[in-house]
Amino acid sequence: MPSHLLTPKVALLLVALLLVLGPWLVWRIGAVRRVAPLAVVQILAGVALGPTLLGRLAPEWHAALFSPWVLNALNGLSNLGVALYVFCSGLHLDTGGLRENARRLGPMAAGSMGLPLLLGLGAGFWIAAAWPGAVGPRADVVGFAISVAICVAVTALPVLAAILREMGLIAGRLGQTALALAALNDVALWMAIAALLALTRGSAAASAGVALLALGWMAGMALVVRPLLARLAARGPAEDTMLVVALAIAFASAMVAEAIDLGLIIGAFAAGAAMPAAWRAPLLAKIEPLTAAVLLPFFFVSTGLRALIEPGSAAFLGMLVLVTAATVLGKVAGTALLARAAGERWRDALALGALMQTKGLMEVVVLAVLLEAGLIAPPIFSALVAMAVVCTIATTPLARLALAPARARRFPA
Repeated sequence: MPSHLLTPKVALLLVALLLVLGPWLVWRIGAVRRVAPLAVVQILAGVALGPTLLGRLAPEWHAALFSPWVLNALNGLSNLGVALYVFCSGLHLDTGGLRENARRLGPMAAGSMGLPLLLGLGAGFWIAAAWPGAVGPRADVVGFAISVAICVAVTALPVLAAILREMGLIAGRLGQTALALAALNDVALWMAIAALLALTRGSAAASAGVALLALGWMAGMALVVRPLLARLAARGPAEDTMLVVALAIAFASAMVAEAIDLGLIIGAFAAGAAMPAAWRAPLLAKIEPLTAAVLLPFFFVSTGLRALIEPGSAAFLGMLVLVTAATVLGKVAGTALLARAAGERWRDALALGALMQTKGLMEVVVLAVLLEAGLIAPPIFSALVAMAVVCTIATTPLARLALAPARARRFPA
């Protein structure tokens, strides 16, 4: 296509075509389907279209394809797509079952966060000593180490939901437990990020304010929104009314959570979890297919557009090895040991640990926040983005390996 024909609208539609069709065609190859779910192929497509590959091989085309206008449109579609998809993930969550198993989930959630945070903290101090250039301009060594620890402990809820969906696990006990643990992880870590940023700005009162606002929002969703929705569902409203009300609640919850620094992902997930049981199947039938096929790829491509992976230096490789080892060991061991102590079979406990080390755009969002705040510098940003890609690709093989002894269990490709 001649470059003069690549207007911003044409470029946006071309990107949409590449994102929707390209990864799906690659994923249809049998060898690829056995190794990676569609979500991972979509993430890699985003990396290929970003500055890491296309930006280096054809910088003029990359600049023309991703003009500021196109980038703004992609960001808007990405936020909308991730909000709707996480809303669907919340619809899949069996909140009644979670309440019954809260005592069992508590220790697993603590393990899935605690050990990765400790190992990430150690990796952060090591990196700060070995490669001082990785420390952000506004961070001291402690603040930098805490930032790395948070990145190591992140679990990407939307990508995890996509992987569980493609493995056929999302509606089962293992998938429900993984989603619940990821949700608990993300709530705690977003609150930790908000507190870290507030303390970096020298305002302990601000971090306390964020915690109070978060508690107020959660109480409102549980004690006000959920009962009102249950009453409305009991009246049997028309499907168009149900759809409009559900989407309005999803966007309102995401908006409030974003405004109080919890993040729109947590808000949209909470809205899905608050929906009445009678609404869940109809809403999933209306929202999930289009979201997964059309909007979710925009969410994945923004990962690649933010990433500039530079594997040419020893410093990059050293940081990548450290943070990847801390993530895999921390998530798998921290989750599996506590899951086994809670009564899970070893294969299910190890599978939970493998699933919990999923990263994705959640990691990149956290990284962008920390980079903009001056807590981390570009070298560690690139290494952490690469770690997110490696861990996400490894999720499905590790989970399948853990579940391999259960030969009677079959998963669709």
